[in-house]
Amino acid sequence: MDTDETTVVPAKVATLAAAHGLGAPVGHQDNGGPGRAALVALLLSVAAFAVSFALFHVAAAWFRPLLPLAVLALAVAIGALGWAMLFPFRAGQSVWAYENGLVHLRHGRSRVALWREMERLELHVIRDGHLTAGMTSAYLLKPSGQPPMRVRPQLREQPDGTRHDPFGTLLTRLVADAGRPVVQTLIGRR
Repeated sequence: MDTDETTVVPAKVATLAAAHGLGAPVGHQDNGGPGRAALVALLLSVAAFAVSFALFHVAAAWFRPLLPLAVLALAVAIGALGWAMLFPFRAGQSVWAYENGLVHLRHGRSRVALWREMERLELHVIRDGHLTAGMTSAYLLKPSGQPPMRVRPQLREQPDGTRHDPFGTLLTRLVADAGRPVVQTLIGRR
């Protein structure tokens, strides 16, 4: 989501931005948070348990070849339930881009980095030989004297049918405009 006049900047983020002289906000991206992901996993688990129960019932009463599908549905249900229980312990990620730097919130911790202090921005691009070859899988910001900051792309459908990550493009432009290197790194098995 791009920052506009309707976007509310949290007080913690605004305080950090002001303290470090980051300027005006120019973009923002959230990963949706763990609550939403936990709810989706829980709904998937409930649906898979229901399908599993129905398949076990039909397999026991009329058609035994459905037994492997029932076991598969049960495995999906158990896996989704495990994810639903794990997601609440994972904190969401939020990145606020400003004219002179960014505020990165992850796992309840906040970090600030200035564009001019970036060692580089690595675009992790998936190698050939994979279904998603050529796509950017992450933006890895490497500020001097700090651990890297990973930002996951969020692709949006464009009117021409292509998919594009506007926030990633914004990060790339801001780092390049500050005179810092932007490099592509191929990832994945060869």
